[in-house]
Amino acid sequence: MLQRESMAYKIRRRIQASASRVLPKETLSKLYYRIVLHKKLDLKDPKTFNEKIQWMKLYCYPKDPLVVEVTDKYGAREYVSRKGYGDKLVPLHGVWKKAEDIDWEALPESFVLKCTHGCAYNIVVPAKRDLDKKAAVKQLNAWLKEDFGAFNIEPHYSEIKRRRIICEEFLGNKLIDYKFFCFGGKPQFIYVSSDLIHDREAQMGFFELDGGKIPLKRDDYADLKEIVPPPFYSEMLSAAESLSGDFPFVRVDFFITEDRWFFAELTFTPGAGMMPIEPESYDIEWGKLIDLDAVKKKTR
Repeated sequence: MLQRESMAYKIRRRIQASASRVLPKETLSKLYYRIVLHKKLDLKDPKTFNEKIQWMKLYCYPKDPLVVEVTDKYGAREYVSRKGYGDKLVPLHGVWKKAEDIDWEALPESFVLKCTHGCAYNIVVPAKRDLDKKAAVKQLNAWLKEDFGAFNIEPHYSEIKRRRIICEEFLGNKLIDYKFFCFGGKPQFIYVSSDLIHDREAQMGFFELDGGKIPLKRDDYADLKEIVPPPFYSEMLSAAESLSGDFPFVRVDFFITEDRWFFAELTFTPGAGMMPIEPESYDIEWGKLIDLDAVKKKTR
């Protein structure tokens, strides 16, 4: 499934990339924060969840070799294996430095191609016979040239030096995504999304760890009213705790099929630190869960 990027999207990306080369990261972070959240960003005394994510993405994450390693999707796979969860990785069909090296004949009929140095660099291929391979090669190589960290000022992505393409097993058309928000190695709540293949048809919602609904809603997606945690939910919860233990904050994501679960990715900057949170009291309460004083001591 090779999705075409709109002209408006391409133009916005080019402007952001150009701006990142001439303006300070702090200036652009404050500007984007104001545009997206309609609020002033306080980097001197950050208190909310979004503000503290902004502070860490500017002053902490780019200097942390482990964060940079696991932000890369291939590096994250190696980290998950070291943590003892290699059996929960989506099976891998190949790794390449450039798209021309892909051996299409050796690939199965269905698969997923990903560039590892950013987000949404994915080509889902339910049927190889329907794939425009020339267009896929062109798109993948274009993504490889992009500095993903420049778009919304996420410099830890910019620190990824080895840009690669990986091919993973296609898990099917009915995926559910469980995202565990973890603070200091402790999962605190989850964000669940369904129908990931069709994206804008997805339903999404925030929930307590016991499955209780959190009264937050994203305006760009239909609200997921309730969930029935899968029978292996406790396994995912334990894995999220283990995989998040090295970081002051990280979101640990898992894919769920009808009867299995897989590791998806580690995310340090949800919404690039510009995640709309209403009511605002949650932004404040979640901010309290990040011990920024401890982070500053470690960073120094």
